[in-house]
Order: sequence, then structure tokens, then C-alpha cells
Amino acid sequence: MAFPTNCETPAARKAFLIHYARVLMRESAARRGSGFSHTLAEWAAAKARREASSISQAPAQRDLFEVTA
Repeated sequence: MAFPTNCETPAARKAFLIHYARVLMRESAARRGSGFSHTLAEWAAAKARREASSISQAPAQRDLFEVTA
């Protein structure tokens, strides 16, 4: 499953992915009792959460001022 990449900023993308994971969890609860419910909860929502947690919200300019030894 590919998530849309047309978000303007990393913060907007992260917010979208968190929202998407919540929507999938809600859909999973609505389909409780079916095999697809488990797929939504375990696979799709977890993937959205993992991707959201990997997005760095630090400004790119910060790298210009870091001192390396």
C-alpha cells in the first residue's frame, strides 16, 4: 500500500498518516469479527504509524549550523 506523497511539509504528512491510522483502526472496529478487521488493525494501521514515526520534523536549516568534529 502506498500512501500519498503530495503533502506540503513533513509535519503535514505526519499529521495525515496519524489521521489515516486512526481511520483504519475505526474501520477495523466496525468490521470486528471478520478476517479483514485483523488485517486493517495489524498491518495497515501499523504501517501508517511506523511511517509517521520515522518522519523528522526538524527544520532542514538546522543541519547548516551543526558543528562536526
